Parts: sequence; C-alpha cells; structure tokens
Amino acid sequence: MSQIKNLHKNRYGEMEAECFFQYFNKDILLEIESDVSVEYAEKQVEYLNSMEEDIISEICKYSLFFCKEFMRAYPDIDYPEGMGEIENDKDILRFMSIDRLYVEHCKPENENVKVLNLSGCCAWDEENGIQWLVKDGKVIYVGTWDDLSLWNSDLNNPITNYVLR
Repeated sequence: MSQIKNLHKNRYGEMEAECFFQYFNKDILLEIESDVSVEYAEKQVEYLNSMEEDIISEICKYSLFFCKEFMRAYPDIDYPEGMGEIENDKDILRFMSIDRLYVEHCKPENENVKVLNLSGCCAWDEENGIQWLVKDGKVIYVGTWDDLSLWNSDLNNPITNYVLR
C-alpha cells in the first residue's frame, strides 16, 4: 500500500504529493525531483517513518544548539516564551515544524542508500527556516534551510552545519 497520497505534477515539472510523517503525526509535503521514480520516493517515505529514536534525539540536539547559537547572536529579537529555557533537547520540537520531504535524484549506485532531506520552519529563524539531512542512519546536516542536496552540496561548513560544531 502506497504511503504517498495525492500525487500530481507541479508547475515546475516535479512530482508533488503528501506523505504521513509518523513522528509528528501529520501529513507533510513530498516533493519528488522530475527524474526520480515513485518507487524510490516510496523507499524514502518508508525510511522517514522507520527512523530510529536515537536519530530524532540527535537531530533535536543539533537543532537546539542551532537555536541557542541564533538566540545568542540576535538577543534583541522577541522569541517565544520558554524557548530560551529549554534543557531537554526534544523540547525544541515545540518551536519548529517539519513540513517537507524532498526526494532528489541519485546515481544508480546510491539507490539503496536511505536518505532524508527534510525542511520546515523554526521560531528562532522564521526568515530562513531549518533543514535536516540524514543519510543511512547518520545525521549529516542540521542548520538553516539553504536548499542543500544530499548528493551535490558541500556540507562541511561548520558555520552553517551545526552537526560539525
């Protein structure tokens, strides 16, 4: 049974749909690059919904670090109540929303690699949002949404990648 709902082509020629993100108990936007098969996208949605708790914990740790660094750099912004006092990493989830899974083209030799390119919004950096990249059970990027690719971007910049800090 397909986990992909309402599949259609958007105005840019990419496939668009909805998929359920179990951890957040909600449907999110699924964007599929134009030359990617629906079967490959299905595999990534399955991976999304089988993500281990330790991956979520690690993502939360880096997201909280991103939040605290941002708040230190911009202390004059009026942040939501309680955001500055977070001590439990997972409490950062109250101040963000992951709304999109982007499935991008990969080389044939990488078709069995489980990857997630997730993005959404966060209360501390509303203008730029947040992006999470996960590859084969390893968090490889947490930071500002910058339309980064799992396959083609330089993810080794510690200024923007909170996993490397």
